[in-house]
This record gives sequence, structure tokens and C-alpha cells, in this order.
Amino acid sequence: MKAKNSHDSPEKESLVSSDKNELETNQESKGNSKGILSYSSKGTQSVVSLFGVELIAPSGLKNPGIVYVAFIVINLFVFLVLRSFISG
Repeated sequence: MKAKNSHDSPEKESLVSSDKNELETNQESKGNSKGILSYSSKGTQSVVSLFGVELIAPSGLKNPGIVYVAFIVINLFVFLVLRSFISG
């Protein structure tokens, strides 16, 4: 019985070490990946200036115009859906 346990032990150790390697790889990939809300906030950048009103965004944010347009479109959609529920 002990011979089997000593024989199985290296396999278990290799499985544990491979699990640890996968965990470390997953943690590194999570740390390196950046979402739309992960950006450095070093200073600001101007996006649009219209009639004396200037829209600014953090300088680390890529494509801030798309973020502003998406915000407006989504809010307009929500407004129209809610209006149809209220009036209907």
C-alpha cells in the first residue's frame, strides 16, 4: 500500500505544480489586461469644444469620443424605452 502512495506522490505533486502555474498565469493576465475603465489618470485631454463648453477626459483614456457618444446613445435609448412604457 505504501509503494502505491509513494508512486502516486510525484504525479500529485506535478498536478499541484501545474495548477499553481495556471493560477499564476491567470493572475498575470488579469493584471495586464485593461478594460475600458482601467486607465491612468495623468492629466486631461480635450475631446470637444462647442459654444464655449469643453468636454475633457483623462489623458490615459483611449478613444474618449467613442465613450462620450456611447454614453449619449445608451441614455437616449433608455429614455425612449421608458417613455414608451409610461405613455403606452
